[in-house]
Amino acid sequence: MPNILFVSSSPILSVDLREQLDLYAPEFTIVEEWSEDVVFDAAIVDEDAEYVVNLQKRLRQAPIIFLGEENEGFAESVIVFNKPLRLRVLLDRVLSCVNMLLRSSEVFLSFGGYVLDSGRREIKEQKSERTVKLTEREVMILNYLYKAHPKTVSKNELLSEVWGYNPDATTHTVETHIYRLRQKIEGEVSKNPLVLTEESGYSLNI
Repeated sequence: MPNILFVSSSPILSVDLREQLDLYAPEFTIVEEWSEDVVFDAAIVDEDAEYVVNLQKRLRQAPIIFLGEENEGFAESVIVFNKPLRLRVLLDRVLSCVNMLLRSSEVFLSFGGYVLDSGRREIKEQKSERTVKLTEREVMILNYLYKAHPKTVSKNELLSEVWGYNPDATTHTVETHIYRLRQKIEGEVSKNPLVLTEESGYSLNI
């Protein structure tokens, strides 16, 4: 379920945006405060340019949409909408950004000494240039852990977000996939594991 961070001092805009999302994208959830425990798929910030500059450091992949004037402190990935604006146009852009992020087959991610090529379904160790083929599910796991970093992702969250399973289901699917993924990437013994297994779940060592 995609989560949208929405920051605005306008209660009217907040209500209008919620109504539009409920109508056209009921699977989306709007969260109005930053939380380390939530993995955000996009952010909408209304007029607070300083908040956007700080938010860029927290969100790794998620697009940021700013409602206001261009600012020299913005990264190239920040999408600026000048006000006044049509709410439907804004909604279309949000849906487009999230869908592109979720379905992109041309995403390259660099982390922990590796480069993940989602399109080719392979990961390359930069130092040795060793390339390992991955399954589609393994790519999805790495993408989700990367997006969630530095948060530790629980087994139930992976089941829900990557597999679409009921989080209450009893299954060893996650453990099995994580084990096989680590075997592929790290081998039998690794002094610096890429995928960390912790008591509360999993994270990337980056």
